Amino acid sequence: MNGAGMLLLDGENLTLDALAKIALNDGDLDLTKSAWDRVRKGRDIVDAAMQGGKAFYGINTGVGSQKDRRLQAEEIEAFNAAVIVSESTNLPGPSFEEEVVRAALVVLLNNAATGRLGIRPELVHHMLGFFRTGQMPEIRRNISVGGSDLGPLAQLARAFLESPQDHQGVGSFRLAAKEAVSLINNNSFAIAHGAIVLNQAAHLLRAHDLATAVSLEAHRGNLSYLRPEMAACCSNEHQERSFEAIRRALAGSQLWAPENWRELHDPLSFRFAMRVHGAVNMAHDAASRAFQGDLNCVCDNPVVSFELGEIVTGINMDSTPLTCTMDMLRQSLAMAASTSFERATRVQNPALSGLPAAFADPERAESGVQNMVIPHLTAARMAELRSLSAPVLLECPYAIVDGVIDVSGMAPLSVQRTEEVLDIGWLIVASEIVIALWAIKLRGLPRESLGAGVRNVYDQVGPLLPMGREGQYIFDFCPVLDAVKTLVTETGDPC
Repeated sequence: MNGAGMLLLDGENLTLDALAKIALNDGDLDLTKSAWDRVRKGRDIVDAAMQGGKAFYGINTGVGSQKDRRLQAEEIEAFNAAVIVSESTNLPGPSFEEEVVRAALVVLLNNAATGRLGIRPELVHHMLGFFRTGQMPEIRRNISVGGSDLGPLAQLARAFLESPQDHQGVGSFRLAAKEAVSLINNNSFAIAHGAIVLNQAAHLLRAHDLATAVSLEAHRGNLSYLRPEMAACCSNEHQERSFEAIRRALAGSQLWAPENWRELHDPLSFRFAMRVHGAVNMAHDAASRAFQGDLNCVCDNPVVSFELGEIVTGINMDSTPLTCTMDMLRQSLAMAASTSFERATRVQNPALSGLPAAFADPERAESGVQNMVIPHLTAARMAELRSLSAPVLLECPYAIVDGVIDVSGMAPLSVQRTEEVLDIGWLIVASEIVIALWAIKLRGLPRESLGAGVRNVYDQVGPLLPMGREGQYIFDFCPVLDAVKTLVTETGDPC
């Protein structure tokens, strides 16, 4: 950001955090002076190449199966318009959230700021004008397979090309040579959607650390493996991050005194939490590096080479690095959710907890968490989560038809499934917190006896539990979920 909410793009320094922020309609956008200079220089190279008589893919030839069909000069404008329309095929299905569309436009503009797309400065001005309207179009999310987001980008391009909001405030915009392929031959939607998913995943991981601490209080766990000296047993910095987060959440807890431990040896889901969460941290870091790299990596075909002063074939439309790392993140998130579910199950188990089965009041027929079907609902969501967590990298749907398109990294599908796993993960971790707080209250533990982070949860989520009022009104889980998300997204470090 620069000045009063102005994000300046140069094609080199855009961060995932800045992208996620401006996606929420937070700030204005422009290119740096040097980026504008590169845009003009890149277009000069394209214009010069067009005078040489050589064939250039998608510039003065058709695309895909028609790559060998040469275009006459008088055909180029109509061809560019037709490419945008033909690639906008619409399938029934869900649409992207508006923040994803907005972020995708920012990624596309950042790509243009490299100058290597070779599009005219006038087109970049027009795109910026559209961005400033704040009105994003509805874009289908099931029309990309990960070897360029052709469909979503074509739909986006149609929206801003038909908008009169250009820098001169006149008419819709007509494309020149190369501009159609440059607008659609990249992974802007996969990168934008992935950036937002990565931001959400970081919040969910903090919720897992916090829920672990709440469950340890509820179970009256053995904290010997969380003493500061045991940090040396963490195998890497990723584990240490969760180790310290859980410790902070338990700061000041009476549970640090060994006489308050209920068992000599806790179940693995408690003892291995920092190992599992460390794996999520590691996968998140790897995915963040992959998406950050592609965020500032020119993506188009063909591309302008400033070094050679020529137009050359592009290679960066492949999304394999994004898919590999997002698949790993999704599987590790599923493991964290599974571990969360296991802890909640152990806290409810009478043989392990010393509490009544399902926390039911023996004097009432309709009491306890089981009669509100919380365990059943979370078990059903776990089944759904497992089906979503499988890797998609090798699920390439392409058939070799045109001799050009024959492989795909499947990043859009991987990001979409990770987002679905996140949605389920939030339900699982919030359910663990509900069950753990219920157990804490059944044990009659004073608020002051709990760790600092656990007290925050006790204060914000505890009043939402229907303890003693089961069956009197419908338990709405949505406020609980909102409270848990607020704890980890709006209050800094909840631990």
